[in-house]
Amino acid sequence: MKPPTNLAKSLDPLLMISLFLTAGCATPSKPQPTTVGSQCSITWDKPDDSKVAGYQITVIDQSKQTQKTVRFIPADTTTVSCKGAGADHAGLWDVTVQSCYDKSTCGPPTETTHIHTTAK
Repeated sequence: MKPPTNLAKSLDPLLMISLFLTAGCATPSKPQPTTVGSQCSITWDKPDDSKVAGYQITVIDQSKQTQKTVRFIPADTTTVSCKGAGADHAGLWDVTVQSCYDKSTCGPPTETTHIHTTAK
């Protein structure tokens, strides 16, 4: 299995997060989604800001644009399964992560990462 590949960086300098997707996937430099299996994980770097209380992960099902899952993850966690984040079936998904000081005060989201989950 390949090591995680950096997929997105775009928070303000105080709240820098690198978003990773693990499962032996490649870096998408084009708008094409990265294809991953059902056991994929979303991983990000922990920022150096001790005020960060957690992360907001947003997952959007591309087949149902109105179906958006938002999860708040505690600051000591920097990995969540794709299913745990809301990508719970095979399909096309958009994923972003934000650093948050509390559940209502978050920095800007990372650049959107497009993934295609498969059943296997």
